Amino acid sequence: MIRKKNLRIDIEALRGLSVILVILYHFKLSNLDYQIIRGGFIGVDIFFIISGYIITKIIIENKIQNFSLLHFYERRIKRIIPLLSIVLFVSLSTVFFVFDFFLLNKNIDTSFSIVAAVSNFYFWASAVLYQFAEKNSLINLHFWSLSIEMQFYIFYPLLFIAFKDKEKFIPWIIFILISLSYLFVIKNYKTHNMFNFYNSFSRVFEFLSGSIIFLYSDFIKLKIKEKFHTHIYVLGLIILFLYLQFLQNEDFHPGPYTFLFIIGIGLMIIFNNDESFKKIKISFSYLGKISYSLYLWHFPILVLGSYYFVEFTDFKKIILILVCFMISIVTYFFIEKKFREIKLLYSIILFVILIIFLIAAKYVSKSKKENFSNYNLDNHYLADESSFFLKNTNKYSLRKKKNIFSFENDSLNFSPQFNVKNNKKKILIVGDSHSKDIFNFFKTNEKKFENYEFARYGINLIDLENYRKKNLLLSHNFKHADYVLFSQRYKKKDLIYLPKLIELTNQNKKRLIIFLRKPEFESNNKKNQTILDLFYLKNEKIPSKVSMDSFFFNQLKFESFKTINQQIKKMYKDKVILFDLYSIFCDNNKSSCHSINESGKKIFYDYGHITLDGSRYIGNILFDSKFHENYLR
Repeated sequence: MIRKKNLRIDIEALRGLSVILVILYHFKLSNLDYQIIRGGFIGVDIFFIISGYIITKIIIENKIQNFSLLHFYERRIKRIIPLLSIVLFVSLSTVFFVFDFFLLNKNIDTSFSIVAAVSNFYFWASAVLYQFAEKNSLINLHFWSLSIEMQFYIFYPLLFIAFKDKEKFIPWIIFILISLSYLFVIKNYKTHNMFNFYNSFSRVFEFLSGSIIFLYSDFIKLKIKEKFHTHIYVLGLIILFLYLQFLQNEDFHPGPYTFLFIIGIGLMIIFNNDESFKKIKISFSYLGKISYSLYLWHFPILVLGSYYFVEFTDFKKIILILVCFMISIVTYFFIEKKFREIKLLYSIILFVILIIFLIAAKYVSKSKKENFSNYNLDNHYLADESSFFLKNTNKYSLRKKKNIFSFENDSLNFSPQFNVKNNKKKILIVGDSHSKDIFNFFKTNEKKFENYEFARYGINLIDLENYRKKNLLLSHNFKHADYVLFSQRYKKKDLIYLPKLIELTNQNKKRLIIFLRKPEFESNNKKNQTILDLFYLKNEKIPSKVSMDSFFFNQLKFESFKTINQQIKKMYKDKVILFDLYSIFCDNNKSSCHSINESGKKIFYDYGHITLDGSRYIGNILFDSKFHENYLR
């Protein structure tokens, strides 16, 4: 293995390019809405490749025989922990005055997973979609990548320690791990895309590709005449931008094509010429120096800006980006550089203070929960509460709720199981997140529906053509169900799958009832307030149920559900039992829709999902309408 020279300016320039790509991807400037910018999420992948390159460089240049694991860990701690602690402290202190209990509590829980270096698994377990990053109101969601970096820093050097007397095996082991990681991605990137995105092993091939680039860069470079080096460097850059333009897919990332842009980055690193594009590299290298600060600060600033500004214009976004740069420059010089130069003890003390702060924040956050009135404005809390009867029964699992079931045990973990020893009729409610509401109608009123037993299975109509269908058929609840009640937020493209559902239930001797699409209203605003919340806040005194129900009726978005329901009726009314919930929710003669119950508690927590109190209220109306006597005989 050849000894390498000091870190080059082009590596810092690549860091600068990476962080700019990530920032532009997250801020989504409407005037820069180009395909290349939409692929900016791969800036994180470039960070991973660079980390693999640099860590391998550090270990090899210090000679494996003389490599000190403790010294390596000390450098990493001084590099990562101080700024991480400051960003978490400042961002959490800010959201305490901005968010209600549920979001505040969720951000605190997230921070615990960050300091434990497992936030990537936490976000997967809690089903957080990175593609809608700022809409999740998780100010430190971007730390998922830092957790993977920290895991890599902890475990990767152990490979060199374990094989310090057999160095020749190390490249072979790295190649094997790259292959296994890449095969893991190919197997999971479509069927388990979120698991694939957040999983550390899905990123191993990116880190270790950086390692291979370092180990063989001199060997490869010597095989190519120097006059071609700059041309090959430009080819690598072209490959990177072609990938951004034509091949990136944020829904299924990383994927099979990821290796192409890794090759592009490899060509840029291997065939770099310091004199080529020197001024551009120097400019980006300045950004590279503050890239860690930029990366950590940009996302909390984005989320708070998105939450605060009703109209989040490009001008406001640019101002916040500039603020991010200013803060990053300050923290680079006064936090990053300072803590690298002083004793490790100071980084550890700062980290301990952060832990104490998080524990205190968790305790104090409970005071916000106690402030709830009957009319609860915290729709995140109400959404979480609506899954009360469907929370994970596995106490060792981080994932507490799940709308769509992907694995065989999901039905067992995320739904009550039918008791085959009783004589009650078994009612299985099947579908997307809206099937949860149907389940809650009955479950919250199960004492009234005393001759019935209820369970839920999460699946979309389109899943009747993939592996999820088999899991449904094998589930205990489906096998023992007497009735299948299906509910989904149907779109026109879903209707072709309804015959498959009808056929499936007929073949398995289940009686099927299809619930039509529920009444819908305006989507929540950026502060996650419903249209009813805004009406409630606008009135100085608490409005009556009559006035709120009347207002709610006028906010109905008939175009969202009426047309699709008519299409379903036209196509399938003679083939299956259909049930329309519209008359349960709304009364055209009175021009009213149920908005709150008799105690003033909300029925809906968004455009069409029902609160737990709302489900109890609507379920009672459903009981009084004799639904069970007419349809579940």
